[in-house]
Formats: sequence, structure tokens, C-alpha cells
Amino acid sequence: MEHNHDVCQELYNHLPSQRKLPEETQKEAEHMLKLKADRKLIQKQLSRQSGKIVLFKDLSNIRDRMKKGETRNDLDSFVRDLQEKYGATVDIFTDDQKVLKGIFFQDQQMMDAYRAYPEMISVDATYKLLEIRMPVYLVLNEDAMGQSEIVAVCFLAEEDAPSLKFFFDSFKKRNPESRRVRVVMADKDIQERDVMKRSFSGAHILICLFHTMRSFKREVSCEKLGISPGQRLFCLELLQKIAYSKNRNEYAALHAQLEADAALSVVDYFNANWHAIRDEWVMGMNFQTGNFLNTTNNRLESLNAKLKSVISRYSSLEEFLDKFYVILTALRTERDHTAAVAIQKRRAAPFPPGSAEIEFCTFLTTYAADYVCKQLTASRKAVEFSNENGDYILKSSEGSIVVAVDTCSCSFRSSMRLPCRHIFSLRKMLDMPLFDKNLCDARWSVQHYKANSRLFSRTNQGPNGTVTCVAMESTARRKPFSQHQKFRKAMSVATKLATLTSEVARIHFERRVEMLEHLVKCWEEGREVGLMEITSTPHEWTEPATLRHVSTVGEHDIEAHQQPATPRHVSTVVEHQTPRHVSTVVEHQ
Repeated sequence: MEHNHDVCQELYNHLPSQRKLPEETQKEAEHMLKLKADRKLIQKQLSRQSGKIVLFKDLSNIRDRMKKGETRNDLDSFVRDLQEKYGATVDIFTDDQKVLKGIFFQDQQMMDAYRAYPEMISVDATYKLLEIRMPVYLVLNEDAMGQSEIVAVCFLAEEDAPSLKFFFDSFKKRNPESRRVRVVMADKDIQERDVMKRSFSGAHILICLFHTMRSFKREVSCEKLGISPGQRLFCLELLQKIAYSKNRNEYAALHAQLEADAALSVVDYFNANWHAIRDEWVMGMNFQTGNFLNTTNNRLESLNAKLKSVISRYSSLEEFLDKFYVILTALRTERDHTAAVAIQKRRAAPFPPGSAEIEFCTFLTTYAADYVCKQLTASRKAVEFSNENGDYILKSSEGSIVVAVDTCSCSFRSSMRLPCRHIFSLRKMLDMPLFDKNLCDARWSVQHYKANSRLFSRTNQGPNGTVTCVAMESTARRKPFSQHQKFRKAMSVATKLATLTSEVARIHFERRVEMLEHLVKCWEEGREVGLMEITSTPHEWTEPATLRHVSTVGEHDIEAHQQPATPRHVSTVVEHQTPRHVSTVVEHQ
């Protein structure tokens, strides 16, 4: 037999039939791919083990076969796993058409963690984790060792008022201790913050300081506000000083300077968006709310980074759940080890026996005791109190503060609920003992920490959780939307359009942008358009296209009949997966 090509062993080894891996080796490859091992290392290991040539293409094919064999985004399966495998309680939110709008879930350990430390929660969303394009909202709290715990998870299809109300109502329903929350840390970009304020009416809703500064840099720009680069730099520096104001007097002085020296457009922007809510983002005012010295959502940002390091972008519900609990289990193991070390070991404190430092170190967790010991050290500095109508007044960098033997108006005492240096200084002056356990909030005690640690109150996952379905009320009797409500709804749809447009190849991207630009132009000129699908291939466009009605955009409906049509203006986009279907924007005559 003669060949019309070169024949040698090297070429033969590259044939697909010769590169095929044995079944056991393929299973090992699947295992390593699930662990997200580096493809180059996988290639080297498989080649050495099998003696065959392994290409990246072969690894991609194995991954594709794995995905084809998986159940993807099956809501029933997802909820069943949450109940049976993790003992979670699930709330499902649908609209009046039974379309999924949100999923809220908590397992028993999340509920226990929140019940022990309910005073402050942080809320934020992370995006692009789910294939169904829902952002993942996480709720965190802080324990007595200053460590974060995930206490709730929610997926929302839209960040509108009904969806957020479902989220917060579900959290409150499942956690009776939520009535004790006094601080909620969130991002100003979360839409409908008023819903959060109504849901937690007795709490302070704070804005992450990092997001505040990021908003300043984004909005105070030369293009948006018509200012020079020098003016922008001056304004940003002044806005940063305002954000770090220690008290209301310092804020008022810096605000007056902004109004006197900054460009009018900057002043108008600041007064319209930030001045009225200064209690929510100025650092000195935040400390008065009892925020445990947290001024940012960095805890959540760090956790989001951990999630994205393990959970692949646009994972199915099943993939997300599996890998989410991998991360959660790892985090809980680390927290439990920290608790074991804190309870088992007694650190050698460099303080004399019987001193206040020793007593506080015995009574408090190491995290809280470190703060108190620093305050005791700072109290050795001589201070002078003035007695005004029975109140002890002290002048400090925070301004005039009122001090008593068991309380103080300074930022540390207000934020941490622990004794500050001013209380210790006054008690020294009045010859009172420095140690008093009533000076400390009970949440910081070793006894409370031990009583609520998973090591001593482990419930595993508990019985199967429950499922509740919440349906959105019918829109038939709703009041007409205001312009602001219309804008929010349109913005939600436009954001999805931008996401879908940006994720395709360049040729499809350009066609989709052309289609959107044509739509904008028609609407600007007061013309109505409709969306239709052309059931023909690109090379058949020389003949009149057969149109099938998809949806109407505008006030007038288009006849939903299969009939030839010759539109006046047409912008076309070839769909990526099905070349026989083409979407067009057709202008109404």
C-alpha cells in the first residue's frame, strides 16, 4: 500500500486514534480538571503516565464531555441538594408569571452564627459567578475574635425594590435576632437603598468608605463636571479629608471650605448626592453607630475573591453549590481551629499578676483584650478633666467628649463597646478599680465565645430544611410608574444588553452595536420599531426575507404572521449558535 504522505512513527503518534487515553487515565484527567489544576501540569502528568502525546485540545474535549454529562441549572435538583445534603432552608421568589426572580438560603450553622452575633451585618454582591446571570449576595457578621462568618446567601435576577424586599424579609423571617441589628454596611451602588432602610428601620445603614472614595473618583471627573485637572485633584483631596472627618464640627468646617473653594459643579454634585446622608459614610460619624471599627466592606471583598478563585465564571447552579460549600467548609475549619487555640491556650501576658490587664485578658477573647490593653497603656498619659454640672469633660483630638466611670462619648467606646482610655483615666483619678466586666459588651467575653462556638455547640447540618415560595404581587392594580421607576427598569434591561453584547466575538459585537445604535436613532427621532427574526441564512438575503414576529418595541403591534416583508431600515445580527436565525430591527411606517 502506497501513501501520499510521509510515513514515520512521530507522525503516527499524533493521530487522534493514537492520542486517545485509556479509560483510567481519562478519569484521572477529569479529577484533576475538577480540582482546577494547571493544564500544563496535567498535560505533563498524563503524557508521562500514558506515554502518549496529550494536547490542550484533548483536555478541552474531556472538559466538554464532563459538562455534557452534568445536569445544569435544574432548580428542583438545586433546592433538593440544599435541603438534603446541607440542611438548608430555602425561600424562592417568583413573579406573577412564575418566572424565577430570587433564591434565598441559609443552613443551620449560618443561623447559629448570626444568632450569636447579630449586631452588625455586611451586605454585598458579586457578579459573573452564575450561568443564569444572577448576582450572588452574601451577608456577613463578625464574631468575638474579629473573624467573619457567612450568615446568608441570596441570588437575585434584578436589583429592584420587590427583589430586595424579598431578600431582607426572608432574612428577617429566618432570623428573629435580626431585631437587634444596629448597623448594616453596604455599597452605595446597591439600588433601592430605601428598601434596606425600611427593612431594618432601627439600624444605621452605612456606606463602605472604599466605595465612597471610588465613587468620588469616578464622578468627580473633568468630563462629567467640566473642571480642570488641577481642580479635580484639589477637590478629590478635600473630599478625602471630609470622608475621614473625626466629628461633626470638623465635617462642617471642611464642607464650608468645599463650598467656598471648589468648582460650583462639584459643590452641586456633593450637596445633591452626599451631604444629606453624611451620617452614613463619614468615618467619625460611623464610629458612633457601633460598627466595631469597620469602615469598609473589605471583609466581603476578600471573601468574594476567595469564591472566584475556586468557582469558575458562569458556573451552573450545581457547580456553584458544590464549590461554594468546599470554600465554606474550609473557612469553617479555619475558624474552628482559631477557636480551639483561643480556648485551649493561655498566652503569656507581660503584665504583673493581679493587674487589670491580666483580669481583662482572662475575661475577654484575645482579640478584644488586645484593644483594651492598648487603651490601658494609653490611659497612663496625664489628662485633665473639667467638671461641668456634674459631667466630666475632656478636650481631645475628637473635640469635647463627655466621660463617666462606665461610659464615654469617644469614637472607640461608641464603636467597640469596650472601655476606652478616658474611662480608665477617670477611674484612676477617682481611685476606682480599673477592671469591671460590666464595662465590656457581653459579646466579647470568652464565656460567650465558647458557648456559641461550633466546637461546643455543633449541630452538623440538622434535619432537612424547608422550602417556601414567595410570589410577587400582580402588577395589574399597580400605580403607573414614575419616570424614575421607568429609568430603573430600563437601566436593568440595558445592563443585560451591554453584558450580552460585550461577551461575543468581535464580528458579532459590531453587528449588535450597529443594531442598538439604529434602535437609539429611531427612538431619538420619535419613530417606533419592532424586533423580528428572519428565518433565512445570510446568502439568501437577496430575496425578500420571511419574517417571524418575536416581540414588539413600541406602541403599535406588528402582525404576527408568516409573510414576506421588505423593511425600510434593517440592521441585522447573525446569532452565534444558530446560523439559520437572524434578528433584525424593523422600523414601523
